[in-house]
Amino acid sequence: MTPDDVVKTLAPDPGPGLTPAAREMLAQIMDTAEPELSARRPRWRPLLALPIAAAVAAAGWSAIVVFGAVPASALDIKEEGDHYLIEVKDLYASPEVYETQLKDAGVDISLRVAPVTPSFVGEISTHTPDWNTGPFPYADKIKTIDRPKNCDFVDFGRSCPIGLTIAKDFTGKADILLGREARPGEEYEVVGMLNAPGEPMHCKPFLNHRVSEVRQTLAGLGLSIGEFSVKEPGERGADAELKTSVPDSMYVTGGALYEYGKASLIVSEQPMAEELRRTILGKYGCPVNDGSTS
Repeated sequence: MTPDDVVKTLAPDPGPGLTPAAREMLAQIMDTAEPELSARRPRWRPLLALPIAAAVAAAGWSAIVVFGAVPASALDIKEEGDHYLIEVKDLYASPEVYETQLKDAGVDISLRVAPVTPSFVGEISTHTPDWNTGPFPYADKIKTIDRPKNCDFVDFGRSCPIGLTIAKDFTGKADILLGREARPGEEYEVVGMLNAPGEPMHCKPFLNHRVSEVRQTLAGLGLSIGEFSVKEPGERGADAELKTSVPDSMYVTGGALYEYGKASLIVSEQPMAEELRRTILGKYGCPVNDGSTS
């Protein structure tokens, strides 16, 4: 996955794209990595989950056959046409509980539900053995369910359904992680960049703004800064120095939520290149003139 590919997944292309210099800088900032999951704290690689387009209309929830649809069930598994519709009722059940219900219904996948940052709630990621790079091989067989519009991104609530649809003729094997909201004290297993669509700082003063300004904006959202990753533009993430405090005058060049209510910011003495800042904001669908001090 190239830097352009990473950014293009986030918003429609508003212009000609990155110049070679900006492309190199973006790679250095994002430490461009293939999609991955990790139980560890993010090390400044945005862990890009695989958002798979929902394919089940809200009107199609009437079931013909219901498996295990009892109050104690962790999953509500329904047979509908040529696919199974699986809604997660217990977001905190063990994978073994999910596996038992899925096997009883004849669905051959492993499912785990884990805390993710806001833009990935209700989306799926996978550790499927034969999917390391390139498109998800079962995108036509395994999809997320549609949710009401008021559940999108920051407006979602715990009452909003999350789940999957799986084609009845699916014959492969897949290890699926489905994103849910985090609870206090939980670390995120899949994260998006703090200013990406659906994340708390999307289109808010962020890139090339001073730490003091970003701190104030985060506080207004009920978020605190737990740590800072200090590195100059052009350095790799592995070269960053982790600190618990930095001068308020430093520039913010990136960041992510790593734990419920806590953000980690990438900061530098120097702002990122203006061309790169404008490109990222444009790709994220945000105004490029956001009052940055650069």
